[in-house]
Amino acid sequence: MDFASSVDAQLQRARRHAAAGEWSDALLALREQGEAVARAHPELATIRAEAELRTGHPREARQWLTDVLPSIERSGDRAALRRAMNQLGVAETELGALDDAERVFGHALELARSDGDDLLVAHATNNMGAIANIRGRREEALSMYQLAIPAYQRLGNAAGLAQSLHNMALSFRHLGQLDQASEYEQRAMQYATECANGPLVALAWRGRAELSLLSGDAKLAEVGAERAAAQFAKVPDPIREADALRVLGAARLTLGRVPDARLVLERALRLAREHGSRLVEGETLRVLAECFVRLGDRERARRELATAIGIFEVLGAEEQRSEAVMWASVVWRIGPPLNDSAAGS
Repeated sequence: MDFASSVDAQLQRARRHAAAGEWSDALLALREQGEAVARAHPELATIRAEAELRTGHPREARQWLTDVLPSIERSGDRAALRRAMNQLGVAETELGALDDAERVFGHALELARSDGDDLLVAHATNNMGAIANIRGRREEALSMYQLAIPAYQRLGNAAGLAQSLHNMALSFRHLGQLDQASEYEQRAMQYATECANGPLVALAWRGRAELSLLSGDAKLAEVGAERAAAQFAKVPDPIREADALRVLGAARLTLGRVPDARLVLERALRLAREHGSRLVEGETLRVLAECFVRLGDRERARRELATAIGIFEVLGAEEQRSEAVMWASVVWRIGPPLNDSAAGS
């Protein structure tokens, strides 16, 4: 088989894996073929990037995209270039480089609008909403999601609708509007089920588990979070598995099962750190600090909380940072016990 035929055969296999959501298989096949094959075809390069992202490898995705973007630009394949820019923004977001992510998404959005790519306009807008949400700009985030949803509806893209509706539920939850958050999470679940997208269904389970925890039903939260974590482990998607384990640990902590909570939270922390998710790392450390207070190790709790506050500060997640400092002041009863300038990781 000559090189061109090899590339075409690999492209057909990669497309089949991607269409079936078999991202681990797609990644394994593309890595085994080496860089030359993926570099030879822009679509193969973007499928590999998406496979890296969907299996919890944002560092590898960022490096790969940085390496192949010049080749994609030279190829003149505008569709691949638009996808690659959006994927790079997703990688930067996962890794906590939010300023870089906003810049890249802005470029992707310009390309998509210029080329009339409505689907990518929706993706990039949704992704920019996610950054606004991390930084506590809830109303801005909601407005971004509300722009993305009609585009997904026109295109009949159930997966995009599920993602945006889940993101809206997250914003409403942070605003304390739990009934509305529950309604949007249920709608996200319906669309995720409609398109038989297991990871998106698990994302909705995780969201509903967090709502159950906030509503005072820790047992239901435990069941939902455990189910979500198992699904993400199956994909595998270690970053979202870590986030589900964070909720599972918080549920078990609420139920008084402190040693069990610690084991789960420490696994979540390992996964978040191994795969570079700064936000999940910070949020897990915040719950782990509470766990160590319950175990009587207040010094360890202080250290974990200081690191969490430092992460939130770097991300510009002011709401999470303020909540962590306020929680510390209540626990220690002496005002904020942590010096922001000493916080960091």
